[in-house]
Amino acid sequence: MTVTSLVHSNIIRSHHSTRRIENRQSKKTKKFLIYVLIFAIFVCGLSYLFVANSIVAKGYEIKKLIKQTNELNSLNKNLQVEVSNLKSINFLGAKTNDLEMIKAQKIDYVSLPGSSALLVQ
Repeated sequence: MTVTSLVHSNIIRSHHSTRRIENRQSKKTKKFLIYVLIFAIFVCGLSYLFVANSIVAKGYEIKKLIKQTNELNSLNKNLQVEVSNLKSINFLGAKTNDLEMIKAQKIDYVSLPGSSALLVQ
């Protein structure tokens, strides 16, 4: 064996060993990237579930508030009808009879210097 053949064989061996090291590092890098990708997909999935759950909860709350608003609007309309009925002339006339009130027969106005007054008989 000559020196050149020994050098040549050592170069080939070192070249193969560096390829093995590069292959090992490449495999480790690929595994690491795969793990990172799986973790990122898992985090994105959890985030999606959280956001979807939040949207569904807000939708339920909105429907509940709309139902409550409709009920309050209906109650408000009923109360307005009741107020208008209570202010009607017929109701007030019936109420004066129930309270045994009488109508004023004659109204005399008295005017005093500097002020005015009303005298009901």
